[in-house]
Amino acid sequence: MTDVNDEPWFSTQQQLINDERGVERDALLQKLADSARSVKRQMDAGVTPSEFAQLDKVRLGLEAAADVVASVWRRYHPA
Repeated sequence: MTDVNDEPWFSTQQQLINDERGVERDALLQKLADSARSVKRQMDAGVTPSEFAQLDKVRLGLEAAADVVASVWRRYHPA
């Protein structure tokens, strides 16, 4: 499904390309979700406004990464 000009840039992308059943995708999504929950717990525990802003950016980045993982997997394994 990839052509010569569409080679993977990252090992994670290659991992998702080879992951026809979605096992690796699911594991990556679980790790990202677990990390996002951990960050959210830190935020909920009470931090300074500056720390909260930094942690919120990390949380948003983790959520964006999950979207990217799902999108990349779907690109190579359409239903």
